[in-house]
Amino acid sequence: MKNRYTDAKSVACTNPGALPPLPVIDWSKVGQSAPTNVDIGNPDKNSPLPKVDIVVMTWTDTEWNALDHVFVSSDKEAYVSSDEFRKGWFLRSNDEYVKGAYNLWGFYRVVSIRNAAGADLKVLLWKSDAHLSHPPFADGLIAMVHFVLKEASPQRLYSIGTAGGATISEKLGDAAITNTGKIKLKLSENTGSGLNDKTVACTNWYPDLSMNSIIEKNLLFKLSSVVTQPYLEYLLCQAIYDSDKGNPDWAGQFTVADMMNAALEELGAPKGLDKKGIPLLTTDYYFISDGDDTAQYSALEMDDAVVGYAAREYHVDYVFVRNMSDTVIPTQTPAGKAIPQELRENWSSEIYEHYGFYTSMNGALLTWGTIAADSDLKGQTATGKGT
Repeated sequence: MKNRYTDAKSVACTNPGALPPLPVIDWSKVGQSAPTNVDIGNPDKNSPLPKVDIVVMTWTDTEWNALDHVFVSSDKEAYVSSDEFRKGWFLRSNDEYVKGAYNLWGFYRVVSIRNAAGADLKVLLWKSDAHLSHPPFADGLIAMVHFVLKEASPQRLYSIGTAGGATISEKLGDAAITNTGKIKLKLSENTGSGLNDKTVACTNWYPDLSMNSIIEKNLLFKLSSVVTQPYLEYLLCQAIYDSDKGNPDWAGQFTVADMMNAALEELGAPKGLDKKGIPLLTTDYYFISDGDDTAQYSALEMDDAVVGYAAREYHVDYVFVRNMSDTVIPTQTPAGKAIPQELRENWSSEIYEHYGFYTSMNGALLTWGTIAADSDLKGQTATGKGT
């Protein structure tokens, strides 16, 4: 945050230029067609959600934009700065449950995806406006999940979005797919929930990952095209001179090479990582891994395990797909010099802010792939569901 003191000492970092938009998706490269829109009329905020087979839930505005690009608007480029896509989404609210929050519960639309069994599955895309670390906290997040599941009656729930890497083996642009999560809570609003230290796991179902390899080869965004030396120099400058937690004394002491590791190198082959049985870590506080303190986890994020807990209460199968938007950051330089925690956090934030749009596209594509590869669900017409 700027003030009269910090603004007087600011440094203009050289921006190499605008990053590219998300590209048009050529579904023929994987022998498939784009999801199709399902006309649900013009529901108002109090209209019940339509009955569907699957709910795909995401969290941040960047994730929402990428979700729309993959599932709705793949025939044109998508820009991180544009919110034009939101006009096609509908608000579902619950005025009886506000508790300091706004626009509860979220925005949605419905698409149809044909699976491997030839069934046209209805998929509710949901942008959540309830979060574990914001009002109304765990209580509101659980209530929102219950609300969506009760109205939409899906058989499966996906929670997808950005995440921190747990080890350096998770590269920027990869996505971890897991059926289990561990909950760690610190906020006073959440510690009374009884959820702290709980582990949840969906043991009845796990998605079909058979399309991962063809999607990886033909559709995933290769971060190597945007993670370039000039742009990394710019991001490090931004991190050093950040008006909130930066320190100009770091200039000249730390280079881009000092901030790099395997998680940010060789980014030309992003992967969908099968992490079945390896829990992600859900917290109500932000932190980044030191690289050796989170090796038991598949990803670090801030909602999913509580979502799984709520889904289990409604006997709905669930899975988590978390793209690596901010990877493990080194704690020391190759020469052994300690990197200040504030610089590590600033660098991580710059990586997330500038590359999370692309990593979110990868997570959404891999999510789509598991739905298209499914051969179990028969769709609402076959099951009589929603009638």
